[in-house]
Amino acid sequence: MRIYLINLLLLVLSAISFAQKGLPDSLYKIYLTAKDDSVLYEAAIRIYDYYEELNRDSAYFYADQGVVLSARNNKKLNQAYSLSRKAYQQVNLGRFADALHSLLIAFSLSEDETNDKYYWQIDPLKNEKYKRFYALSCTHHIYAILMRETINREQQIIHFKEAKRIAVQINNPARSLLASLNLGRIYLEYNKPDSALLFENEALSIAKTSGGVKYLSTIYYYADIANMNLGDTSAGLYCFYQCIESAGTQVNIDGLTRGYHRLADYYIHLKNADSSLYYAIKSLDAMKSLGAISQIEYNIGDAYVSVYEAYRLKNQLDSTYKYLRLAHTASDSINYSRIQNLAEFQKLTLNEQRRLQNLEQDRVIYQNRIRTYFLLSGIGVLLLLAIIFYRNNRQKHKAKVKIEQAYENLKATQQQLIQSEKMASLGELTAGISHEIQNPLNFVNNFSEVNTELINEAVEELRMSNYELRSDLPNHPEIDLDGTNQSNQSSIFNIQSLTSLLIAIRENEEKIIHHGKRADAIVKGMLQHSQVGSEKKEPTDINALADEYLRITYHGLRAKDKSFNAIIKTDFDPSLERINIIPQDIGRVVLNLLTNAFYVENEKKQLNIQGYEPTVSVSTKKTGDKVEIAVGDNGNGVPQKVLDKIFQPFFTTKPTGQGTGLGLSLSYDIITKGQDGELKVETKEGQGSESTISLSA
Repeated sequence: MRIYLINLLLLVLSAISFAQKGLPDSLYKIYLTAKDDSVLYEAAIRIYDYYEELNRDSAYFYADQGVVLSARNNKKLNQAYSLSRKAYQQVNLGRFADALHSLLIAFSLSEDETNDKYYWQIDPLKNEKYKRFYALSCTHHIYAILMRETINREQQIIHFKEAKRIAVQINNPARSLLASLNLGRIYLEYNKPDSALLFENEALSIAKTSGGVKYLSTIYYYADIANMNLGDTSAGLYCFYQCIESAGTQVNIDGLTRGYHRLADYYIHLKNADSSLYYAIKSLDAMKSLGAISQIEYNIGDAYVSVYEAYRLKNQLDSTYKYLRLAHTASDSINYSRIQNLAEFQKLTLNEQRRLQNLEQDRVIYQNRIRTYFLLSGIGVLLLLAIIFYRNNRQKHKAKVKIEQAYENLKATQQQLIQSEKMASLGELTAGISHEIQNPLNFVNNFSEVNTELINEAVEELRMSNYELRSDLPNHPEIDLDGTNQSNQSSIFNIQSLTSLLIAIRENEEKIIHHGKRADAIVKGMLQHSQVGSEKKEPTDINALADEYLRITYHGLRAKDKSFNAIIKTDFDPSLERINIIPQDIGRVVLNLLTNAFYVENEKKQLNIQGYEPTVSVSTKKTGDKVEIAVGDNGNGVPQKVLDKIFQPFFTTKPTGQGTGLGLSLSYDIITKGQDGELKVETKEGQGSESTISLSA
């Protein structure tokens, strides 16, 4: 068995020597040359991570740099995190009052919800969803370590469990691992090795599944003690050598000091003088390399005692007395330092209590928080069930929201389907009616025009016969139809009546022609419903098309009415690529929407509203796999009660004779049938409307 252990130890030591890697020069270079504080901060905390269990003084310096940099830039969550790191080193250096001061500030920063937005996206906060809770978990953890070193076991349990509760809540394996590791350590102090081993095994499982191997040596160290106390020597020795191997691989000097010290004690127990001296000196050197340390569990005085015991086995009296004196001196110095630090700690604690007494509300909140932590630690199982129920209810709520959203989408789709079916039926109906009406309507229009021409010729013939057509003709007897100056009133009245009848017939014919042409326009509009999508699609520049029809519409209206004017705003997406459409059809739709927009602008302008400026906007943009063309106005809008009818044929809000009611209906058919797109109108009464064409890109 001893040969096996020696061989294993040689392998471990070779691994340790191989793992002794220095800090990358690139980090020092970045730290020394960085201009940006966020880069400097990240370099500082990475250097801190390297020195954390390697050298206390160096680790403290870079933790303090992190505090200074984050405070200077008001990154409060980074400041809270760095303060907890700084406090950890202060505890290990025996500066308990300073550690408490740092942790109280860290608590105030990490408990304040308004600080959620004040942080740098830098590890470990970069990918952490619950950044503030991560910093809070770290603070509770270091506070528990402080309570352990100041011999307050009740508080250390409360805060370790709270740190673990938060870690589980935010699903952070690293924080959960450290909490389990230290809870196992506490149960060793309570002489409950079975409970201690349970927590250390849990920490070991988390480390292996999450890749968090930095503290494996510490986990194995306490697992070794637990196994030994349970009488399982084989398992204890395995954990012990794993402790040393991991400490060497991770360059964890704190783990090495523990491992070497325990190995020295093991050989002292076996009365192996050479081996015990070798590992006692290794432990002492590692302790000195780590820096000043003042822990209850193990300190430099204990290291001197191990060297003293080893020399005593070798019977080297000079060295024995030398290290015995060093052990006494170190122990006296550490005890004196601990007394002073504990006095400072108690003083600061007393001042804090007095401050809390002066702030009654803060004191009550603090006590309630401690009471809540205690209750939560006692009902862990109930908390777990509550979390499960909460997650189930949350999932049910999400499912309900999705169902409601799906229902709304289904309703919208159903309405579109009904509208499409309605428009299809009306399209077929109007197409049939239009073809039947077109022929007789052509006859009416053609013969009305012929009649008008014949009447004009008849009236002209009468005028050529030198008969003056006057309204007072019967009162002028001097008019002689046969040139004999006879008073032939009967002939005069007959000619006058004939002329009046011809003029009346001509006026009627003009009205027939006017309304016939209007009916012809309606029929042609109806026929267009059955011709949607009859042309071929081609790649088209949407921005150019919208701009062209905007100018055509505006200048066309200006040509008809010189007083017409409006402000035009355009916002064309320059990134749009050409898409396959029927440009004539889309142009017809854009023209119709613009005509309607300018019409309502002019209509509102007639109301003489003070400060009103007619404004029409045209914009294009790409949203996902769709291209949108939007036409907006600041007219009077469409009343909500008729909004559902605007796409129906023959429905119009314009006065009689000014609109056929087929423009939007035809536009809807072009977009939904010919282009497989969507046309929608959003409106606010008194404020205006916006019509949006959505086409596949």
